[in-house]
Parts: sequence; C-alpha cells; structure tokens
Amino acid sequence: MNQLPQAAFRWWRRDVSSTPTRPVWTPSDRPPELFRPVDPPRWVWVDLRGSLRRDPFAFYDEAPGGMQYRYEAKGLLRGWIPAVDGGPLGVVSYQLLTADLQWRTVVTAFVPQHVIRHDSRHPPG
Repeated sequence: MNQLPQAAFRWWRRDVSSTPTRPVWTPSDRPPELFRPVDPPRWVWVDLRGSLRRDPFAFYDEAPGGMQYRYEAKGLLRGWIPAVDGGPLGVVSYQLLTADLQWRTVVTAFVPQHVIRHDSRHPPG
C-alpha cells in the first residue's frame, strides 16, 4: 500500500564496479538530474513519420502485416531531457499498430520536440 507507483520506464545507472571494458548497470530509483518529469503525464500527438524515419534511398517490398508508422499517434508525454546537442527530447508512450490492424504494442521512446504537438488542431513545430 505504501509503495510508489511503477513508472512507465526505468532508469539504469552505471555501477561503481564498472570498468571501461565491462560496464555494469543497476536499476535506479531516481532519473538523471537533467530529466524533467511531466506530472501528471499529458496527452500529445507524435508524428511517427518524423520520429521513425526510414532510409529514403532504400527500396523494400511492401509487408502488409508490418508495423505502420505513417500516421500521428496519440501518446502520453512523461518528461523531457536534453539531447547531447542540447535539443529537447520528449519521453512519450504511444501505440504502434501493424498495417493490417491485427496487432499492437505500446512503446515508450525518446522523441524529438519538433515531432510532438500538444494540440490536435495545429501542426508540430
């Protein structure tokens, strides 16, 4: 009863026993200092075409049962953390569907800020 709620994702910290050739990771009960949680999580729209971009010069055969990513997905914005180049990354949980709509999975991923929009009436950016 007195437990903290389970987070949608888990942070792991490099352990002091790590060596340069053998990293050891242990679960952490705290996120990195630069992580800014959004509490409560907020509904947003994610442009999957921008976050799951494929190689524009590669050609593949169509896979009718493959994962669909050519749409905007509604997701929960859980927090923000800066990328190494300083650009903000949102931590968003969203649903991915197969193209035949027979399967789905929920993904929590780091998504660039420019593919997240907070209002369904305005484009991202």
